[in-house]
Amino acid sequence: MVASVGLKRRVLRDDVVEHIVGCILKGYLKPGDKIVETRVSRELQVSQGAVREAIRDLTARGFVETEPYKGSRVKVLSSGELYEYYAVRSELEPLALGWGFELDRIDAEALMSSVESMFDGVEHKDMTAVGQADLDFHRTIMECSGNGSLVRSWEALANDYWMFTLAKQHVENGVDLSVHAQEHKDIVDAVNAGDLELMKDRLKNHFSL
Repeated sequence: MVASVGLKRRVLRDDVVEHIVGCILKGYLKPGDKIVETRVSRELQVSQGAVREAIRDLTARGFVETEPYKGSRVKVLSSGELYEYYAVRSELEPLALGWGFELDRIDAEALMSSVESMFDGVEHKDMTAVGQADLDFHRTIMECSGNGSLVRSWEALANDYWMFTLAKQHVENGVDLSVHAQEHKDIVDAVNAGDLELMKDRLKNHFSL
């Protein structure tokens, strides 16, 4: 159920999108939960048309799945989709890393800052912080490529949904996220060593299921 946090002003489609995404990432809406247009419209005091447009955007981004006559719900992660998701990222990110290396654009300090935030989130059991640090780390890798088209392709994967949701699932399943954080530090160590092949190997292994 969407949190009742009504907005004081009439919002546009993007504002509705931001609100629903926030509810998903904070756990107010969980995988499989239905998104009822009339309820969202009433709570945010916007037209159902604006909510409908927002849901279409979220469906395209991979946050929501819609079935005829059944309505819309928060996307449920399947093992097959997870495999496909990691398969794409395991190709895009090493490519970005290679281009960034050639251009001498890899920001090791920014990567390490994300790693430290990740470890801090793990220590305080703050899964939102872990997910955000994870997202920041991999976005830094993509942006070092200097290629806007590549970055946009990566952003189209709804990484924020996958990373935040998977972080929560890992905790629920008793997975030690400090190991996950250490994998990121190992990538930074390879960057500091200037070893491109080691960087790519560790990044690809990070995506192994």
